[in-house]
Amino acid sequence: MRAARAAGLAVGAYHFFTFCRPGADQARNFISVVPRDQPLLPPVVDIEFGGNCPQRPTPEQLSAELSAFLGPVEAAFGKTAILYVTDEAAKAYAGQVAGRPRWLRSLALRPGHDDWIYWQYHNRGSVDGISGDVDLNVLQGGPATLAALFAPAPEAMSSD
Repeated sequence: MRAARAAGLAVGAYHFFTFCRPGADQARNFISVVPRDQPLLPPVVDIEFGGNCPQRPTPEQLSAELSAFLGPVEAAFGKTAILYVTDEAAKAYAGQVAGRPRWLRSLALRPGHDDWIYWQYHNRGSVDGISGDVDLNVLQGGPATLAALFAPAPEAMSSD
C-alpha cells in the first residue's frame, strides 16, 4: 500500500471470501490487518467458486456469513463494501449480491448493463513495474467516481 500510494495511486483492500471459515472470523482478520489511518477505497469482497472450498453454501448460508462479514467491516471502515463477483457466482447468489455495488468480472463480453462500478475485462494483462500477469479493469464514471469512492468516510471528516 505504501508503494502504491507513493506512486500516486488510490488504494484499498480486497478480501477473498472463503466458504471454509465463518464470516465473523474473516471480518475480525480483515479489520486487524487493513490499516485505517489513511484514506482508502471501499473494501472489496470477492465471491467466487474458483480457488474456494469445494463445499458451496446455499444462498441462505452465504447471506448469513456475508452479513456477518459485511456488518463489522462496513462499520469499521465507514463505507459500503463493493462485491467482486464472477458470472457464475452472480447467477448462483443473485439475491445475495443484488442492491450492492459490484465489481463485475466478465472476460468474454462487455457487461450488457450498467449496474457495476468496476469491470474486470482481462486477467492476463501487463503493467510496467509488475512481473507476471495482472488483471485489467475499468472504473465506470471516471475521475469523479474515483474521488467519491476514495473520499474519507463522513464521520472521519468531522473535527473534534
